[in-house]
Amino acid sequence: MRLEHICRAFGIEGTFVEGGAFGNGLINDTFAASFEHDGNQRRYIIQRINHRIFRDPVALMENVDRVCAHLRTRLIDEPCADLHRRSLTLVRTHEGQALHCEPANAKQPEPTYWRCFHFIEGCTSYDVVDTPDQAYQAARKFGEFQRLVSDLPGSRLIETIPDFHNTPKRFAALKEAIAADPLGRAAQCREEIEFALANESIAHHLLGLHAQDLIPERITHNDTKLSNVLIDDQSGLGMCVVDLDTVMPGLSLYDFGDLIRTCVSPIEEDSRDLASIQVRLPIFQALACGFLEEMAGVLTPTEIANLSFSGKLLTFEVGLRFLADHLLGDQYFTAKRPNHNLHRARNQFQLVRELNSHENEMNDFVQNFITNKMA
Repeated sequence: MRLEHICRAFGIEGTFVEGGAFGNGLINDTFAASFEHDGNQRRYIIQRINHRIFRDPVALMENVDRVCAHLRTRLIDEPCADLHRRSLTLVRTHEGQALHCEPANAKQPEPTYWRCFHFIEGCTSYDVVDTPDQAYQAARKFGEFQRLVSDLPGSRLIETIPDFHNTPKRFAALKEAIAADPLGRAAQCREEIEFALANESIAHHLLGLHAQDLIPERITHNDTKLSNVLIDDQSGLGMCVVDLDTVMPGLSLYDFGDLIRTCVSPIEEDSRDLASIQVRLPIFQALACGFLEEMAGVLTPTEIANLSFSGKLLTFEVGLRFLADHLLGDQYFTAKRPNHNLHRARNQFQLVRELNSHENEMNDFVQNFITNKMA
């Protein structure tokens, strides 16, 4: 693969200066490339879409194209400063397409799918939440994202990964993995299996409310970790939500729940130091403030009442996935050490316990925030 050759498929003017791998994403292959034009250098992000995860790259890019265009329209209407840094901007191919397909050849037996964005300068993404302000900035941007795309016109977005957050199906998949137990691993994780089975009601709660029309379907990001928000290097303000591959129909609480899951604990999700797992309440409070400042007037009372619960649901769901993958031989999540996915499952289930013990405090904070905001 020659990066300059791929770049030339897109409407980029100027002379190629340099380019190479960029960032630490785990799904797509990401590169940055610099071009010089009329004495100025501009950078671009070039990505090869992982078509084994996203099986319909054309449909995926239809979603991304529609969402990016609508975000830009809404931001112009508001209006906002730094428009070019507040949302992703696609660079189209010479044929006006959002996606370039590189045909198969002797070295590459399958076609590959590429896209290009303008590089957003002066911003950084962070992997770990260290301060309440970082949590606030991330939650505010994801809340703003949901608010801005809430009136996206046209047909329903395509589900790029069907049933991505269908927790009852994730629970059913775990039960199938337990029954099959192809590697005889179930015996070593009886405690985790018993915990999962004893908490089945968690899996059904939000979709049950949705079935009663108490929680509406919305357009959601579905991967709301801190690293998917660009933070301005000078002001520290959240600027832009990135990684739009999983933007599709979903529940608003999936996004807030995954913010809780990925932000409130001070340790990594695969740490074996279970005693250090805790709920940092100041981080949760910052998340709630940021998200509700954008979404308080959009969410239904039932959505607001379940904001705290959503963190427990998403953490439980991911724990189910880790445990099932461990039982089946680590087919989805890369295992970098023995029992890696079992350790991840234990970590997530311990965080579920911690979230459960603090749920009343978190609910009280949300209700007080709403009461004060509406006063």
